[in-house]
Amino acid sequence: MKILKYKALKNHEYKIITDSNEYKLYDDIIIKYQLLLKKDICEVEFNNILKENNLIKAYYVGVSAITVKLRTEKEMITILKKKGFNNEEIKYAIDNLRKNHFLDHNLYIEAYIHDMLNMHLMGEKKIYNNLCNLGFMKEEIEPFLKAVDKSIYQDKIKNYINKKVKSNKSSIMEFKRKTLKELIDKGFEKGDITNYLDSLDIIEDEDMIKKLVNKLYNKYINKYDLYTTKLKIKNYLYQKGYNNINIDDYLDIS
Repeated sequence: MKILKYKALKNHEYKIITDSNEYKLYDDIIIKYQLLLKKDICEVEFNNILKENNLIKAYYVGVSAITVKLRTEKEMITILKKKGFNNEEIKYAIDNLRKNHFLDHNLYIEAYIHDMLNMHLMGEKKIYNNLCNLGFMKEEIEPFLKAVDKSIYQDKIKNYINKKVKSNKSSIMEFKRKTLKELIDKGFEKGDITNYLDSLDIIEDEDMIKKLVNKLYNKYINKYDLYTTKLKIKNYLYQKGYNNINIDDYLDIS
């Protein structure tokens, strides 16, 4: 195979023009095999060079992906598979990314926890589960989570509940039930949530109860007698967390 021309490209690549085709090779390969000094090359040798070039290409694609944002090993494998690299090329890329500290588990875990605590409403359990799903091991994650001041999670719980209670349109019981579920789903400890909810002195909105009772009354009174209407209103209020409500105190009827 005759090498007719070389052309320097961006991203550490050269275009190699032969008498049969054009190829792109990384300068690492050009230097290693002293291709700039050659005019002829054995086709078998050149095929081996192309194979090695693909290994380096997988590595550089990985480096490029990490310069955009930190990646886990699991994410990197997915990226390289989507780019069409085979298992040997992916293994080469991962091994060298590790060797050159581009895939640093400790750095990623520490940065992830920092971001979740500062930019998201997320408790310790959910942070832990998310990191496990990203491919990290329990023994890698736990030291970083143990280093977090637990008051950070408690402050997040307090701020969330204080904000929610201002716009609450439900009964106290319903508000506490929904808020507890929401915060547990976000990974916070049940004990921390209930401790703060129980410490709050929340007063039922009397005007809201009155509006609800009269709305239900107008809905049912045309279908049922007064006794059944009141019974249905009581059942509805009970399901919504309103206990021991004297309906007559809120009804606007004579």
